[in-house]
Amino acid sequence: MKIQTLKLHGFFFLAWFGCPSESNPRRIFHNISFVQQIPGMKPLLELIIGGAQIVGRAFTRAVREEFRTSQQAAERAGGGRQGARRVANDSITGMTLQEAKQILNVTEPHDIETIEKNYKHLFEVNDKAKGGSLYLQSKVYRAKERIDMELQKSEQSGSSEPKEPKT
Repeated sequence: MKIQTLKLHGFFFLAWFGCPSESNPRRIFHNISFVQQIPGMKPLLELIIGGAQIVGRAFTRAVREEFRTSQQAAERAGGGRQGARRVANDSITGMTLQEAKQILNVTEPHDIETIEKNYKHLFEVNDKAKGGSLYLQSKVYRAKERIDMELQKSEQSGSSEPKEPKT
């Protein structure tokens, strides 16, 4: 019994870390005696190892893709402290400055009169009592909030125009 247990632990060690003498880990089963003694064990273990390899590759691919996506997002945000601030503002309101300008139909975020006029109109049109959509009304509110944030940031920094990422 101890020999079989030792062989079992050795098998899992070889299957996990790879067998130096064999290039294909599935070929390990031909050299282990307990696998041949138990009927149906060999296909089951081959299936387990094959599944683990597939899951491992998929996980590795997903991590690489997530890393690449986060790097691209940081690049688009402008990088550095400015990019970090912009990403923080986007995550607070849930939208970018560009999206907020599109929702409120403005081209310049410093045109406060047009922003207020469009905000009031869109907010009233999408009122739930008038048959509007609460979702759209909240999008309009968040867009106004995002533009207001950008205006406050530009006033605090003393610049006349907020900087936008190049798209």
